[in-house]
Amino acid sequence: MKHRLLPLCLAMGCLCVAQAEPIRPKYYAHADGKKDSLLLAALHDSVCGGLRYEYGASQFHSSDKPGQWQKGDLKTNGTWGAFVTTDVKDDGSVWDMYSNCVRRFPNRAGESACSMNIEHCLPKSWWGWSSTDKRDTSLLAYRDLYNLNPSDARANSQKSNSAPGHVSKADKFDNGSFRMDSKAKSAYGYICWEPAPEYRGDFARAWFYMATAYRNISWNDTYADYASPRTYLCFSPAIVSVLLDWHRADPVSEKEICRADRISSIQHNRNPYIDYPELVEYIWGNRKGQTVDLQSLTCTAGTATCTLPQKEEATQHLYDTIISLPALTKALVNAVPDCYASDKIQSNGTVSITMGAATTDAWLSFSQLTLAEEALLRFRASVYDTAERMQIDVKADDKLIASVRDTAKQETRNERFYDIKVPAGTRALTITSVGGNTKYRACMQELYLLTLRPVIPDNPTDVPAVEAPATPDAARKVFINGHLLILRNGILYMPDGRTVSR
Repeated sequence: MKHRLLPLCLAMGCLCVAQAEPIRPKYYAHADGKKDSLLLAALHDSVCGGLRYEYGASQFHSSDKPGQWQKGDLKTNGTWGAFVTTDVKDDGSVWDMYSNCVRRFPNRAGESACSMNIEHCLPKSWWGWSSTDKRDTSLLAYRDLYNLNPSDARANSQKSNSAPGHVSKADKFDNGSFRMDSKAKSAYGYICWEPAPEYRGDFARAWFYMATAYRNISWNDTYADYASPRTYLCFSPAIVSVLLDWHRADPVSEKEICRADRISSIQHNRNPYIDYPELVEYIWGNRKGQTVDLQSLTCTAGTATCTLPQKEEATQHLYDTIISLPALTKALVNAVPDCYASDKIQSNGTVSITMGAATTDAWLSFSQLTLAEEALLRFRASVYDTAERMQIDVKADDKLIASVRDTAKQETRNERFYDIKVPAGTRALTITSVGGNTKYRACMQELYLLTLRPVIPDNPTDVPAVEAPATPDAARKVFINGHLLILRNGILYMPDGRTVSR
């Protein structure tokens, strides 16, 4: 297999301030002096407009280089393209309000994360949306980011079209964050759910927003006990009571303000119950019947410091890269010379693969390597969303050199990077997801095979700057592009003692 020199992106902790779209002058002016249903109507007129991204992944024009991972030119912005901005934590992971799982956005911008769905906070079935529905209001509601969140696939499947409620038994589902009562155990006589305490206000204000922005939508008669156009309050008294409890117990947070600002920069409309949380009380709560004086209310807009984690475009530090698969599909693997994906490798969209099915092993094989020196195999993987465990065995020339194992705990499946040393002289490498029963399955998102010796650039400015230790003589480990280096007295050393030119 021919070696290629490729630049690798170095994920740094660099943060930049996200530019929020300010509230337009007089955006809420028509709500001033209104009360009850007239207040709701005035807020509807303010927030119902704007733009919406296409639902799903971003779409790209086809690449003119078959078999290669290519983003190509952007064709259509999709929900996942927005989530990279609206639902990302400071460490770059996905902000999932439905689980404690740690997952990361794919390297291919705008694609869905592994084992995650786009979840409608207020179920789309409540207004009867389907793929053939051409009603403008219904389609806008279906695509509205204020009602969409990246969600753990298991939690999303369990939530389905059920209603919010105070959960007491959690006998139907409990992943340590998102909990559900069965119909038999629920205090309401129907299946209900609740998120973690720190997210309950977020959910409530999203529901109040939907009742306002789409107050004229046609609700599905099947869910008439939950939502109905017969009252301007939209939801049943039981649901309104739950949402009010959540709204009061979990005030607007900095995370929620930043998310709303970022959505506003995309859709060009606002959520009034995040900007002015007290408005909830004037429509659904303890201030019904009172007229609103906006000047007397607390406005949260612009009060948070919102930052976005950003990857540097690429460092100029080059390494001898043997295999580089920043996105994985069966076709992409098979397109690499002397690489093969077995029959039980399945593609998840265009960025990840499922390894294994039922009791059958699945493997990736790389031949004709002839490594002249020790190399590093690095991949990102997790337990598949319907599995309980994973075991990934790595063999060099049919000799086991590593076995990676992980177990889902209380429905929590975390993505991790795994680094495995591959001996010099290796000619073939096999990565196997071990089967054995239906509960063993892995999901892999990216894979690299790198030599441990960095290629020293001629230009000393091409080496990334690394913060020096506090004590001049102290040495500390630094990790650059998957390589362990030692920094001492401002000089970078390889583990074998050789210096890295700067």
